[in-house]
Amino acid sequence: MYQAAVFIHLASAIIWIGGSLFLALVLIPVMRRFAPAPGQPPVLPPDMLGMMARRFRVISWICIALLVATGLYILPTRYGIGFAEFFSLGGHFVAVLQVKVALVVVVIWLSAMHDFIIGPHANRLIEAMQAGAEPPGYLSALRRAVVWIARVNVLLTILIVVVAVTMTRGTPV
Repeated sequence: MYQAAVFIHLASAIIWIGGSLFLALVLIPVMRRFAPAPGQPPVLPPDMLGMMARRFRVISWICIALLVATGLYILPTRYGIGFAEFFSLGGHFVAVLQVKVALVVVVIWLSAMHDFIIGPHANRLIEAMQAGAEPPGYLSALRRAVVWIARVNVLLTILIVVVAVTMTRGTPV
């Protein structure tokens, strides 16, 4: 059972981080190249990026749930770390684990803000604008916030992997 939990934990991390990097480094830059010039019809379906992002959102939240669940299973099973041990001053491993968990909490919070609050609000404003409404002055700032939250989240997820390696393999010399 432990090996299955580790496999699911690692596969979920790979899918989540790989998908995030694919969106940030491949899909979004390519989609920007196909953005129509003002007054021109779109080359691709206008909401193609949104459709892909919403599809990946489902996958990413499944991965987040699996990562949390398997992490909560692995800690006591493999390392004997329960609630009390987590909040102790238990040495290098526990200290690094606490950093990892803090980063995970920040990433989950930023992901929720991006996926369920700021991103959908920006999309509603864009749809209203496409229907003829006057765009609010803060729309560009809101869109930049969505982009920057996603970028920071990708960097933090990579940092979580670095911390996890340090946790299990020790600090680099």
